[in-house]
Amino acid sequence: MSVAGTRERGRLTFKPGQEQSFGKGLSQCRHDFADSGLFSDDTLAALIDRYPREYYMITTTTQSADGLEWHNGDLNGASGAFVLKAVREGRLWLCLRRLDLVAPEYEALVNGAFEEIETRNPACASRRRTSSLLISSPGARVLYHADIPMVALWHVRGRKRFWLYDADSPKHLPDQVLEGVVLRESEEEIAYDPAWDAEARIIDLEPGDAVSWPQNAPHRVDNLDGLNVSITTDYFTPEAERKYGVYYANGLMRRLLGVEPRCTATHGPLALAKCVIALALKKLGIHRVQERDMLQSFLLDPKRPGGTVHLPREEWRPILQA
Repeated sequence: MSVAGTRERGRLTFKPGQEQSFGKGLSQCRHDFADSGLFSDDTLAALIDRYPREYYMITTTTQSADGLEWHNGDLNGASGAFVLKAVREGRLWLCLRRLDLVAPEYEALVNGAFEEIETRNPACASRRRTSSLLISSPGARVLYHADIPMVALWHVRGRKRFWLYDADSPKHLPDQVLEGVVLRESEEEIAYDPAWDAEARIIDLEPGDAVSWPQNAPHRVDNLDGLNVSITTDYFTPEAERKYGVYYANGLMRRLLGVEPRCTATHGPLALAKCVIALALKKLGIHRVQERDMLQSFLLDPKRPGGTVHLPREEWRPILQA
């Protein structure tokens, strides 16, 4: 969706009134990342060629009786050029993590954008930012889920349809479900009813569009056409950190003490106390959950771009991520 009725200031162009909502609510703008020259096929292929195994994930989905199932794989020694062709012709998601460590030239684009946002809006103080480069297939889908931090999506190539649901709705995201996500008891994917689409906000993203949304707001994404290339940035604000602390403490109170916490306010003495308790208990490892291993269950097919070779269950191996 091209942003209409905007005003130009610096590298970013915000919709009216949404400059001040970045880091809090829904905020849309235009960016100039593509002008860097970092997103051509040749440049992306060279980046993939040098990306360390511990910092990338390649995933696909298969249909089962219970719906779509996610699978993690390996590039199988393929060249960056072959990988781009495979993503373009298949149903694949390639996530290149930790741009700050591996590809600082891409991280610099994000840092520059956040510096501009915070100069315009000093109330938006971001911290703990981590960015990844996403390359995904035409027609690929990201299932309904909720993220723990704030997220900004900087879209560069292809077209996406973004479905955003109400973070404050007990129907779309019950407190107990969000607590489970925060405590890492469950994956970020959560229960979804297609009937909720009637209440969703739909945002079509064209190259050069960016969007950030309310913390924990459930969402899903459909790639419409073209090779899709985006940078996604996880970040926290002081408000977002307090919400994390409150839900972490509420989740432990529910699970360890059997109480039903009613207050989710992020301001005041009670919220501060919960944040202190959450930090202390997290450091002590109380209610530490054994996270599931990410298992490599397929390889890219070296003879068929877009194809995958699914491995028998006994050959699945853990994927070590840094």
